[in-house]
Amino acid sequence: MAGNNNSGRKALPATVHLLHGNPSKKSAAELKAAQPGKPDSELAVKIPPCPAFLTTDAKAEWKRIAKDLKVLGMVNELDRGELAVYCQAWADWKKAREMIEGLGELGMIDETPNGFKQISVWMQIANRAEERMNKAGSNFGFNPAARAKLGHTQTPQGELFPNEQANTAAKYF
Repeated sequence: MAGNNNSGRKALPATVHLLHGNPSKKSAAELKAAQPGKPDSELAVKIPPCPAFLTTDAKAEWKRIAKDLKVLGMVNELDRGELAVYCQAWADWKKAREMIEGLGELGMIDETPNGFKQISVWMQIANRAEERMNKAGSNFGFNPAARAKLGHTQTPQGELFPNEQANTAAKYF
């Protein structure tokens, strides 16, 4: 029905709206007003605590990426579950790839009792973990397509070495 709360697109969260570059040019007050019932602390950038049940490799991945996500302003306490899924999927993928590497060709192909060849269990585990990793990681912009959807900008064209001093090019010409 027209005119009810189900009409049209749902409003984007203020942080996502800002990541897109604030295309509607809303003021900070308007963005805050569009988020009724959400306290400021809920939108604050904060690394959630790492779940204790994650494996050692998953905890190491958590520590590796959480700081970068905080710097980018792309993590808060609400993201704990999704970040845990990504980190555990990464650890599962790493374990499966290590097992495949250790088994050589037998790590990729198994033979059934009837002599048929099929994809190995370790390869199936690696593939499924990779799918989980890609799905959860895209929510944090861990691939170019996801970053484009989130509105993160790349290095502008012409700036091949953005960290070098501007006058270094003069010595070549």
